[in-house]
Amino acid sequence: MTALIFIKDLVVATFGQMASIFGGIFIFGLLIHFISRLTFASLERAFGIRASYLVAWLGTPIHEAGHAVFCLIFGHRITAIAFFKPDPDTGDLGYVAHRWNPKNPWHVLGNFFIGIGPVIFGCAVLFAVFYLLVPNSSVVWNSIRDAAGHIGEGNLLAGYLTLFKDSGLIMLRTVFTASNLSSWTFWVFMYLSICIASNIRLSPSDLKGTLSGLGCVVLPFLLINLIGLLCGAAGGDFLPLTASSLGIVSGIFSLALIMALIGLIIIYPIAALYTKIRHGYFLRPF
Repeated sequence: MTALIFIKDLVVATFGQMASIFGGIFIFGLLIHFISRLTFASLERAFGIRASYLVAWLGTPIHEAGHAVFCLIFGHRITAIAFFKPDPDTGDLGYVAHRWNPKNPWHVLGNFFIGIGPVIFGCAVLFAVFYLLVPNSSVVWNSIRDAAGHIGEGNLLAGYLTLFKDSGLIMLRTVFTASNLSSWTFWVFMYLSICIASNIRLSPSDLKGTLSGLGCVVLPFLLINLIGLLCGAAGGDFLPLTASSLGIVSGIFSLALIMALIGLIIIYPIAALYTKIRHGYFLRPF
């Protein structure tokens, strides 16, 4: 094996694994951020800023709790926290202020997870709400796990795309059934999950903090793959194992995206119709 091939295998294995584990968080977090901005803008422009509190009252505390939990895990000092404190001037709904030692690698690594904390913690809460309130919820996850069993077969990227597509289709097919729609707990789930999912997002400030800790995330992957390649293991051998564990995770991401979209689909037409009747112009959420 030449040095160039060795470096190529090392880089491909490292960033392939990172994309497998963290790619969905960034992709879905950014998609939901865009969708939720449209949802909040529709409410605020049609009914005033307080109307957005109907969605934010639950999702914002969960979002900020996601930051706070990882601050505690990685030893950051929380200097100020507001789980739900809307500021009409800045548009902020809550915040977590924290301090850390930039010379401490554990603290720097924490910046990465603190930034994506709302996505991780929010998805965990969404999963719990889904499990508790949706009838026969275990059937959904069993179906998604079975679909994920084939991701290691064939082209890896195609496998990921198929997994996320299948997860979304399974969610739509098995969650929005006639029996579920007739259950009052399902409608409670619908409202709570829209509130939660609309705040499972990565804001620009979250991304900025995440990037400051990215280097400390890359290094362990590089070291593990370096040792593996030196011992004769192919870099690609690690990827199917990582990919096969993403079934439930992809299902939760798909659920979050679906619920955020449903929130926009419900809220925007109501806001647009009210704006047209009350003010006589077409509402633009952008």
